[in-house]
Amino acid sequence: MAPDVSMPLLGHLEELRRRVIISVVAIVIFTVGSLAFSSTTIKTLMLPLNMPLNTLLATLIDRTVGSEGSILGFLSIALRAGGSSIDVKIIKGGPIEAIMAYLKISIACGMLLASPIVLYQVWAFIFPALTQDEKKFALPLFLVIVIFFLGGAIFAYFIVAPVVMGFAANLYVDLEDLWELERYVNFLARLLLGFGIAFELPIVMAFLSRIGVINAQGFRERQSYAVVGIFTMSAMLTPADILSMLLMAVPLILLYQLGIFLAFLVEQESESYA
Repeated sequence: MAPDVSMPLLGHLEELRRRVIISVVAIVIFTVGSLAFSSTTIKTLMLPLNMPLNTLLATLIDRTVGSEGSILGFLSIALRAGGSSIDVKIIKGGPIEAIMAYLKISIACGMLLASPIVLYQVWAFIFPALTQDEKKFALPLFLVIVIFFLGGAIFAYFIVAPVVMGFAANLYVDLEDLWELERYVNFLARLLLGFGIAFELPIVMAFLSRIGVINAQGFRERQSYAVVGIFTMSAMLTPADILSMLLMAVPLILLYQLGIFLAFLVEQESESYA
């Protein structure tokens, strides 16, 4: 009798199904649990409206590198612009909006809290298929990707969101700032997700160098095109205002330089193994 070659494929599909079910169940459990802590979640979401950390960071920048004539000087000014409390009132535009915001916040918290379990399921499914050499780099690369994503989201939450919202609140000062809850939640979610994705730029550059698509010298020669691309991407990933676009574009330009350095390190490592 010929061997049943379909069994390995069916086994992989069954494992994939099992891990997807575990991930979905974890998300559902944490989402339901988040429903009970909606008041705490809302208070956390309101923190960017009153973020004294901005003033502390601006003072630190001023005392170390000064506040004029540099990118950090621009950052210091931007931080001070969002350093005080923002006089905004968050309102519920209606019963449906309140319910939708309640569900969106709970689902987002559930996904966030369940993410370690979900990421482990993805890792456990992919890891056996990797070669021995790939396994050596897979875990460090995975951790770096997570760290850069969290770094971008944290930067957006503690710095970009207070600055942008403070700037928006100070426009048309004769008008009262009444912001709808669902729009506020959508704004924060888009901002954090956009910055998290954007901060993966150095990892993408190192990966492109690793597979031979473009080397560090090629990245250097294309810096002017990269700057245009960064501003275009920043406009797409952030809410429609110039300040948030600049607060994404400036760090990304610095991250592009880091990406060039990482691409150079990858090339040196590849040459050492050649």
